[in-house]
Amino acid sequence: MKPRFYSNIYWHFTGGPVSKDGSKVWHHYRCLREVKENTTLRHPEKAMENLKNIIQSKVLQATTTEKVLEAVETDEFCCVCDIPLKDLMFHRQYYGDYAVGFNAKKIHDNFHPVLYFEPYPTKMIKIKPKQTQQLKTEGDENQINFLELLGINQSNPLVNFLKLTHFDSDYDDSFYGEREWRCLDDFHFTRRDVEAVIVPKDHVNDIGEFLNGEGFRNISVLSWDLIENI
Repeated sequence: MKPRFYSNIYWHFTGGPVSKDGSKVWHHYRCLREVKENTTLRHPEKAMENLKNIIQSKVLQATTTEKVLEAVETDEFCCVCDIPLKDLMFHRQYYGDYAVGFNAKKIHDNFHPVLYFEPYPTKMIKIKPKQTQQLKTEGDENQINFLELLGINQSNPLVNFLKLTHFDSDYDDSFYGEREWRCLDDFHFTRRDVEAVIVPKDHVNDIGEFLNGEGFRNISVLSWDLIENI
C-alpha cells in the first residue's frame, strides 16, 4: 500500500473559471478565494463541449499564461492537477463539473510540477526586529526587489513553473492545494493515456456513448455523486 498524498491520475478540468470583466484570469490573483470572487465558471454546455473537443482531438492546447510579477509573464502552457479522487470535491467548486484524467507516466514524461512560492521575504529570511516595520511599509516594492535578487525575471525559465501564493490551512486562501503540473507545449495524447472522465450524473450516458464513438475503450466514467459518497 502507498500513502495517498498524491494521485496516480492527473486531472484536467474544462469548466472554468472565466473572468467577469474580460481580463486574463491568471494575471491578478494569489489565492483561490480571489479567483472565486472575480470570476465565474463556464456554462456547463461549454464545459462539456470543451471536454469532448479535447477527447476528439487528443490534444490539450497550451494557451494559458500567468503573471508572476507585473513585468514577468510565463510562456503559454497547459496544465493538470495531482489531486487524489476524494479531494477533487474541493477543486470542483473552482473549476466546474467536467474533467478528464490521464495516467501518471504520460504526465511525468511531458509535464513538470509547479513550485509554490511565498511572495513575502519576511517568511524566508532572518530579519532583525527593527527591520520588520520597514519591510511592511515598503510592501509590494520590497517584494519585487527581493524576487529580483533571487533571479526571478523574464529571462529565467523557472518563472514558467513558479506560482506566487500564500500558504494557509484554508483551501480558499492558497493555490497550494491545486498541486499543478504544467507543459509548455500542446500536450498530445493517445487513447491509452486516458484513464477516466468525470461529469455530472445526468451526463454519464452521453459521455460514455461519445467515448465509445471515438474509439476509447475501458475508460472509467465517474459521476460526482459517486465521488462524494466514496
